[in-house]
Amino acid sequence: MKWRLISTVLFAIVLTAQPATQDPYAILGISKAASLAEVKNAYRNLVKIWHPDKSNHPEAETKFIEITTAYESLTNRDKPDSYAAPTNSFSSNFNQFFDFDMDNFFDNVHHRYTFEFFRKLQINLDEFNSLMLTKNSKKLTLILFYSEFSLAFLKAQSVLKKVIEDVVPIGVDFKTMNKDMEPSAFWRAKGVFIPHLVSIIDSNLIVYQESFQSADNIINFIRKSLPVNLIPEFNDVTIDKFLNTWSTDNHVRALVMQPGSPLRIRYALIALEYRNHINFGFMNIGLYECRSTRDRYKVPHDKDTLLILKENVRHPAAHLSMAYIPMVGLRDLMESNKYLTLPRLSSQDVFDTLCPVGQKQFCLVLVSRNSPNHEAHRQSIRRFAQEARSIYPDVRLAFMYVFRERQPHFINSLIQGSESPSEPLLHIVLLTRLNKIMVSYKWLLGDDYNDWANYDLTKEKLTGVLNALLGSEAAWTLSNEAHIGVVLDEHGQSLLVRIAARAQQHIITMFYTMIDMTINHGLFFMYIVFLMIGTMVVMYFVYILVENEIKEINKKVDKTKTKPSQTNKQRELKLHELRAETYNGLVRLIKPGCRTIILLIDNSTALLLARQFYHTVWPYRKNKSLMFGYLNLDRSPSRDWYCELLSLSLTDTNKSIHINTRNCVGTVLSLCSLKKYFCMYHAKHPESSRHKNDKWRRVGMKPPNNGGEFWGFNEESDEDNYSFDEDEENTAGFKPILKDKEDEIRTEHLLDGLPMWLDRLFEGSTTRYQINYWPDFKV
Repeated sequence: MKWRLISTVLFAIVLTAQPATQDPYAILGISKAASLAEVKNAYRNLVKIWHPDKSNHPEAETKFIEITTAYESLTNRDKPDSYAAPTNSFSSNFNQFFDFDMDNFFDNVHHRYTFEFFRKLQINLDEFNSLMLTKNSKKLTLILFYSEFSLAFLKAQSVLKKVIEDVVPIGVDFKTMNKDMEPSAFWRAKGVFIPHLVSIIDSNLIVYQESFQSADNIINFIRKSLPVNLIPEFNDVTIDKFLNTWSTDNHVRALVMQPGSPLRIRYALIALEYRNHINFGFMNIGLYECRSTRDRYKVPHDKDTLLILKENVRHPAAHLSMAYIPMVGLRDLMESNKYLTLPRLSSQDVFDTLCPVGQKQFCLVLVSRNSPNHEAHRQSIRRFAQEARSIYPDVRLAFMYVFRERQPHFINSLIQGSESPSEPLLHIVLLTRLNKIMVSYKWLLGDDYNDWANYDLTKEKLTGVLNALLGSEAAWTLSNEAHIGVVLDEHGQSLLVRIAARAQQHIITMFYTMIDMTINHGLFFMYIVFLMIGTMVVMYFVYILVENEIKEINKKVDKTKTKPSQTNKQRELKLHELRAETYNGLVRLIKPGCRTIILLIDNSTALLLARQFYHTVWPYRKNKSLMFGYLNLDRSPSRDWYCELLSLSLTDTNKSIHINTRNCVGTVLSLCSLKKYFCMYHAKHPESSRHKNDKWRRVGMKPPNNGGEFWGFNEESDEDNYSFDEDEENTAGFKPILKDKEDEIRTEHLLDGLPMWLDRLFEGSTTRYQINYWPDFKV
């Protein structure tokens, strides 16, 4: 009896204590008549207090589980009154097992796996195509293709939510697309299974192929999707080259230094966002190879450090060292140091940013050239730009320089006024923007070439002009107005490249659209059938064409076998005039083994000699190693070149050559460019005899070394120094074209011995006159 009483009391205590400890309203501290909004508000406030990551209380985790369980119980629509009426009978609770509602079941599933979070990030097909056409992305875009009827997507929801909450604050643009609503985009994104994750940057699409059960895999995928050379790694040897090339690309340098590898992903994302203005570099200060640079800038070895370096790479323009640098601090630091102290006006974006429309601001632009001689002028303006911030703290001033040769349209639009200089080089133009295409301007002219190179004089002139303008009533109105030309993008792609890229993207879009139409509208198999039929028809027509062509070829072959071959069209023989324009092609740049044969004429004998020369060399027209031309000695450059050629072949190089044009007419030169020698034909030349046993061979003598004795081109006597007996020459059968006693020879006979001389030339028996180089042909 005693134990029965004790057990009854204990059972009553348990029954009375259980509702108090398990009552969700009591756990959340709200009344049983509270609305759903009050329940959520109470839950949100308690989570902020008892979350294990925010509270150090030893029972924080247990308390957090109780709060979450109570919240889920009160927000479960299947049991709206389970705790509001705890005295329900056992039968009513037991009947719930037999009162199964299919609609309530799917409502519970959708409540547990909510899609509203992903629907808020959803984009359409036009936005997807716009991302695919963006060539210079500022952010990495992740696109998740999902389906509300995919069990794999339901399982991966928690991991995907965590990844989105982690990567969106650090600069990743996360978007979603419903595969059932945008099937063409799904096929274009190379989708096969759901969920399907891709990254897009600079129109490049990369597919994620790992498991969705690990958030680390998705983070590594983001890292691999970034451009390879976005933040190159440097050491003490290579860092100086990176820092000192700011003048070439007109970009600020940002050096990220952290004690370890790999580079944190938030630095890579901020580098992607500002890559059009800032070049980033990375150094692992934990390595021995980076110790010198770390000591130079006095960087702490246990913290992440970001250095902003402009023109003076020894002294950073900004410095930030923290154990964890937040994105807000990074973005603020980048935004305030996007440009150099004296940036170059290299694009319309730079001009619109530094000299915006609708603001009262003076823009000073120094006109210079891309030359080290003008660096002193730029350095003087750069130094004044640094001091102008303290001299005029309340005035917006922008300082720039421009290269005259790279921005001609922009500069030419500013030199049309009456006070403008004829040559704006090394002058400063003061601008204020009226609108996008209009500016008011004033030229600040230097009295001397080195005025702007002297800093003291530069400071005196600029402060005087600015003080006078700011002190006047119409401070922001300058004397001249002009329509400015477009500032060319010195770092952008050419028009043809942009057109080709845009056309490629349109073709790809049309291709995937056609695939989507055929697959999703039940036309896929019909498309395959028509494709096969079309292929067979095309192959049949190709076969017919090949057969007809083979028959025609066989007919032509039969005709050539039965009928004698017709004479081929005769090759045309061209005579080129040797002038300054054709000199390289006829003499200096001819192929090895080739020769150029030149006829010397004047205006009076040109027609006669050219006709005879043409008929003489006609048999050699098919020889591809020969070129033929003529040299008109009545032209002063031609005569000078011939005199210089003769002087180079003489032994006595100091002897000056004076020729008589009349005596030189009818001379034929064979020029060998590679071996630097020439052969000569003339009617008075001993080699021009009609018989193969010429005078020099018959008497056993060699031609003179310099050739001047028998050329006969001097204005002096043409008397031959070598005489022989006329009877002796009749006995030997020698009969020269021009006898020694003859003083003149008729023009029509000057080329009579040319055929015999050409035979000797190709035999190699003619005399070769070596020279050291080919003389220049003056214009």
